Amino acid sequence: MKPDIESTLSQIFRIVFELEDDVDTSSIRRINEVRWDSLANVTLVTAIESEFGINLDYSETERLTSYKSAVILINEKLSA
Repeated sequence: MKPDIESTLSQIFRIVFELEDDVDTSSIRRINEVRWDSLANVTLVTAIESEFGINLDYSETERLTSYKSAVILINEKLSA
């Protein structure tokens, strides 16, 4: 993933989950982030679609379970 894409995704995670600048976004997982509820998930999907110019179907949104899974999904969508 290109550094500008990584920084954009990291910034999306910081905004959606209201994270401080010193938090390592690469370790964020749905299972351990208390602010990752259904509304935050919708916000995350919308922000990713908007920022990266991609469309995610339902099965793809279900794959968003962590920062790392988002990186993989975005790479797949951008290279398709």
